[in-house]
Amino acid sequence: MINFYNIGKQNQKFEKKFIEQFKKVNKEGRYILGKNSEIFERNFAKLTGSKYCIAVGNCLDAMRLTFEAYKKLNLIKDGDEVIVPANTYIATILSISQANLKPVLIDPDPLTYNISLNQVTKAYNKKTKAILTVDLYGHPSDLINLKKFAKKRKILLLEDAAQAHGAKVGKKNIGSISDATFFSFFPGKILGAFGDAGAVTTSNLKLKNILVSLRNYGEEFYFKSTDRKYKNKYIGFNSRLDELQAIALNLKLKLFNQEQNKRNYIAKYYLENIKNQKIVLPFVKKDTLHAWHLFIIRCKKRNQLKKFLFKNRIKTMIHYPIPPHRQKAYKKFNNLKLPLTDKLSKEVLSLPISTSLKKSELKYIVSKINKF
Repeated sequence: MINFYNIGKQNQKFEKKFIEQFKKVNKEGRYILGKNSEIFERNFAKLTGSKYCIAVGNCLDAMRLTFEAYKKLNLIKDGDEVIVPANTYIATILSISQANLKPVLIDPDPLTYNISLNQVTKAYNKKTKAILTVDLYGHPSDLINLKKFAKKRKILLLEDAAQAHGAKVGKKNIGSISDATFFSFFPGKILGAFGDAGAVTTSNLKLKNILVSLRNYGEEFYFKSTDRKYKNKYIGFNSRLDELQAIALNLKLKLFNQEQNKRNYIAKYYLENIKNQKIVLPFVKKDTLHAWHLFIIRCKKRNQLKKFLFKNRIKTMIHYPIPPHRQKAYKKFNNLKLPLTDKLSKEVLSLPISTSLKKSELKYIVSKINKF
């Protein structure tokens, strides 16, 4: 059986060094926001080309805390509207709701499946204070034009890049373009920890300082526990990167480019060799470097294709079978007319793109797809 995920197998090469680093942390006795977390923040900021990286517990917290931070900066307030693509995982929209803001769901671009600038323009009004775009599957959003649109109207451009580590628009790295960018280091992501973890990247020092406080109960910043003042500036949260996750992420950063080259190779092989008129291959916009977190194909007979591949010992996944506006959690959106989002949820299928895939397995997957 060709599995969709092979996370355990991929992580085996990090086990020995991870255990060595863990022993050092255990000896020092600093398990949360210690030296390894500081090193990771510095290295990830460098990777993304941003000035600052603020590590938190997960990507949902990264988004939620940032909305709260912008409230402290008086750039957004309770009840303001945030334009967001409906074609995304529900976490993107949950962050808006949890911050007591109003999500305005729109249909995606028919080529990239990302947020549509045309739809953003239609949805914009005087209550709009931010756009929260998503680099879905690893394909960057139309960030340059979205940024121009946002700047002209003096609103925020925020970016859910949970699936887009290492992607680029032109020569600009994802994480350095929007006002704030959010990353997930969930184990199945391109850069995955051994548990939950997330981060915000930004070049705004004021935003960075507030986030550093909010993630740690709203306390004034301290690094050494002996410097802790127990002074709380804000009603904060508990969302901090632990040292074990930081160790794993630092180890993986060293091999990040090597792993991404493998993903690019797999994606290129699929694009060049899948030849089936029933299959719609992913579109890659010019001057864009796709991160290939997921390799998504479309098929009108998606469910039959999934069963066919499983019978042939190939596991696939559906991202995402129920769009947010069809979920019980968002009953108030159930009557929204978002035809393309609904259509995609019935047609998309994710093929294996694990870096542990062998060339023989790739050939086998393609041969079976072409016979469907």
